[in-house]
Amino acid sequence: MKRVLLCFFILSVLWCSVQSGNVGADADVHAQIREMLKAEPALILDVLRDHPLEFVEILEQAVLARQEHDRRKQEQADMATPRDPEIFPGRPMRGNPDAPVTIVEYSDFLCPYCSVAAATVKELMAKDDDSVRLVFKHLPLNPLSRELALAFEAAALQDPKAAWVLHDMLYERQKDVQKDYERVLNDFVQKSGVNQQRFFADRKNPELVALLEKDMEEARRFGFKGTPMFLINGIAVRGAVPLQEFERVIELVQSKFRDSATP
Repeated sequence: MKRVLLCFFILSVLWCSVQSGNVGADADVHAQIREMLKAEPALILDVLRDHPLEFVEILEQAVLARQEHDRRKQEQADMATPRDPEIFPGRPMRGNPDAPVTIVEYSDFLCPYCSVAAATVKELMAKDDDSVRLVFKHLPLNPLSRELALAFEAAALQDPKAAWVLHDMLYERQKDVQKDYERVLNDFVQKSGVNQQRFFADRKNPELVALLEKDMEEARRFGFKGTPMFLINGIAVRGAVPLQEFERVIELVQSKFRDSATP
């Protein structure tokens, strides 16, 4: 029993060190652990055999804590030097075009996590489309995703609202898209009323291809490799995070506005 308690004490010390972000830097903690292990060299292996699930749980919590620490650290760096994505004139936007908070999304229409994120962002915009605007950019990870990205931009050439209709349809019918994307695009044409001939021709428009390449190059420049990725006034938000996380970062941005406006 004494050995078990001693081992869990060591793990708890490591856990506290991870939470504080001082792993690898706290010499006193490391010295304590080193002395304990010298006195009980078989301690760790014995407890691992007897309590594997508890050990794994502690490690998982430590990893999550470290990830959260790194994320917040990156967030503070972004606050100091936010990324500056280019907003091309005429791109379709959701929300108030003059909103003080800009969300730039880098997405892939075939990514299941992007589908989840799209529903979350749509809910966010429904709650507050006056102080927040959404700009949709593309980071397609396969050839079909490129085709769908070009379809979105082709729809936007005729009617930005139609592009958002297609956006929602592609994510809501993602499984249908993977089976027969042309059928889904034809359904979109019927629903939106866009000119079918022009819509299908514009998907090959060299200017749209160039726009897509600019989106992808910008994402690479920012170090984005997966989807979805978001920039909220230059602060990176990675993955299909819950609504509360978007709201937290937006409040962080707005508090920065308030602080800068204070004499």
